[in-house]
Amino acid sequence: MMKRTKTLVSVVCMAILCTSCQGADATDSEVVRRHAAVARRAAGESMVLLKNDGVLPLAKGSSVALFGNFDEYHPGGGGSSCVKPVRTVTVPQGLEEAGFKIDPASRDTAIFVIARKASESSDCPDEAFELSAGERAALDGVKAAGFRRIVVVCNCGNALNLASLEADSDVGAILWTWFPGGEGGAAVGDILSGAVNPSGRLAATFARRVGDYPSDAGFRDSRWFVPYEDDIFVGYRYFETIPGAKDKVVYPFGHGLSYTTWKVSDEGWRMGDGNVEVNVKVTNTGKVAGRHSVLVYTGIEGGRAEHPARELRAFAKTRLLAPGESEVLAATFPVSDLAFFDDGEQGTGNEERGTVGCWVVDGGKYTVYVGGSVGDARKIGSFALEENVLAAPGLKLQSDRLARRLRGDGTYAVSPVAYQGHLEPAHEPEVRTNETSDIKFTLRDVAEGRTTLDAFLDQMSLQEMLRLCIGHPGNPPYPLSTGAIGDLAEYGVTPAQTCDGPAGIRRTSVSTYFPCAALLASSFDPMLLKEIGGVVGAEAADGNYDLLLAPGLCIHRHPLCGRNFEYFSEDPFVAGVCATAYVEGVQKNGVGATIKHFAGNNRETARRIEKDVVSERAFREIYLRGFERAVKESRPWAVMTAYNGVNGYNTSEHYGLLTGILRGEWGFEGLTISDWKTTVPLWREIAAGNDVKMPFEFEHTNMTFAPEGDGVREAVCAYGWGYLSAAKVRESARRVVELVLKSATFRKRLAEASSSDVGSLPR
Repeated sequence: MMKRTKTLVSVVCMAILCTSCQGADATDSEVVRRHAAVARRAAGESMVLLKNDGVLPLAKGSSVALFGNFDEYHPGGGGSSCVKPVRTVTVPQGLEEAGFKIDPASRDTAIFVIARKASESSDCPDEAFELSAGERAALDGVKAAGFRRIVVVCNCGNALNLASLEADSDVGAILWTWFPGGEGGAAVGDILSGAVNPSGRLAATFARRVGDYPSDAGFRDSRWFVPYEDDIFVGYRYFETIPGAKDKVVYPFGHGLSYTTWKVSDEGWRMGDGNVEVNVKVTNTGKVAGRHSVLVYTGIEGGRAEHPARELRAFAKTRLLAPGESEVLAATFPVSDLAFFDDGEQGTGNEERGTVGCWVVDGGKYTVYVGGSVGDARKIGSFALEENVLAAPGLKLQSDRLARRLRGDGTYAVSPVAYQGHLEPAHEPEVRTNETSDIKFTLRDVAEGRTTLDAFLDQMSLQEMLRLCIGHPGNPPYPLSTGAIGDLAEYGVTPAQTCDGPAGIRRTSVSTYFPCAALLASSFDPMLLKEIGGVVGAEAADGNYDLLLAPGLCIHRHPLCGRNFEYFSEDPFVAGVCATAYVEGVQKNGVGATIKHFAGNNRETARRIEKDVVSERAFREIYLRGFERAVKESRPWAVMTAYNGVNGYNTSEHYGLLTGILRGEWGFEGLTISDWKTTVPLWREIAAGNDVKMPFEFEHTNMTFAPEGDGVREAVCAYGWGYLSAAKVRESARRVVELVLKSATFRKRLAEASSSDVGSLPR
């Protein structure tokens, strides 16, 4: 099996070289080939085999007939995820490369492709969740034609109701591919031929109807407000907890099949040093090599707060195991991960205990479950803990506007306790501001140690520092209007160039087109995410980009959110682990990563005006926890705020979110930037802790900064009225300069200036 896989990959790599790299030198060809191979392997290891009644894998060289949307291949979604690929391998092309004969007259195997597109800026309609009348009729025609086997391939950007296909005995297999990138069709061929043994698992729950998801209530009711009445019961947390909800699930979180069989045996677990370590022995008991992932969940009995019945705590994946081979996996999680955030919910006695605004490990009996999907995880042990307050950061998100919150028994808690107001900016000590510039030092002087960053900033007027806080077109050739950060030529501050990159570098020239985040998360393999981040970071560095606008790690709250494909999972732990690994891979290349969209971007319809109405507990435990992990463990260079609001405030002007939580609690030291064309005034964003407003529409020419047009004049007025402190402006300007100092663009020009022995940094 391993030899066969290597042979097939070699053949396809040669095809890539021949069809896509003509005219490139050997070095470039080798890089393209290597990166394409990573993309292909990533897609193959992440695709999820949802159903297989023994029809897969197909015999090599067998004949197949194609039906459905096989000519409508979607390598990725629209918007920032668009990539001009080195090549795009469609499903028919991938099947041919895998050695299959596409024969419309054959009645051996029918491959029925279901395709659904998705893009930022709009959510998918409800009907996109169901098979269309045309698809059902076409599938009925395939069944009537008398095929021996029917295989359904789903090339979709959002979840789909697959209940009828799962129950249909004529449908022998279902392969879920999400948006698998430029090499996705080749990966489909690898799996259907058996060259790759599928090992992906769903990182989201697939239910029977859109209305079965608790988030559907209120999702489309208003353009202005979205009430998060599902509270902490998102995804599998809802379906595993609420009575009767599990019956609505077609494919549970963590579901995924293999071509081989597995035995997972308990090797013991222990508590020590504040951690719980679970050890399991995984044995390949089948006939072909493969990989297998193990997921660890917990549940609690006897706690005073509401808790989901299951919560994912850790996961691990084996190496490629030959038949009969075993591997012992260790999955570890800290006890502190068990903590809930006490936001004053009624009925928990928190007022008397004094724990409102605290992270609390609830007292009770905790049970550890090990398995694959959340539905088949089995109990391996339990332990008791007494209540323990871990931290008391206080309330920062003003969530007293939510009318009701879902409880674990399916009822709602109404009129939750209101608490005082929104955390407002504290009075900042004033700093000296220059009326006119008196330039003595350039940024080169700071970089080479002739002066300090503080002395450098002391030279700038308030207006000049504000100019640093506005994005602009940047360096030619312009990378599809993503813009740049920085750029004060008189001070030697070069622009740090940004680029889109959720699925690869988005530019006018070609790049490797990687699988979408939702598919990569299905690999449950952080090392794979780190490898992909490394390739994307290398291509960004090669393109002279300084800041990658990726990854996204918002939550799949609703199955039809238009941007779900760009986000990892419905589970914050999965999202955080994936993002951390991806960021580490990107930044080892000297390119910064930007985690986005901070936070709660779970609906694309009217995204610039929509406000989430959500409890502080749910927001912290579900929608912020992945960001927290990524910030603390991978130290991204930047965080991008979202278009949406949270409890009345846009995220880019939310002081409690940006200064209170992101910087105050998590210790983030990098740059915060807005999403493009936000409607919040520049001065309000800076006052809240959003350092840079990224640009409005601009022509692909150098922007002339005009105070009347870019928010500087308004910010100066706000400073004069006492609404914006000079200290906040200086903090933001400092962080811009710190990012520029790290950027490859600046380092390159610094080297050029040093070699020419010129005192100021050349443009």
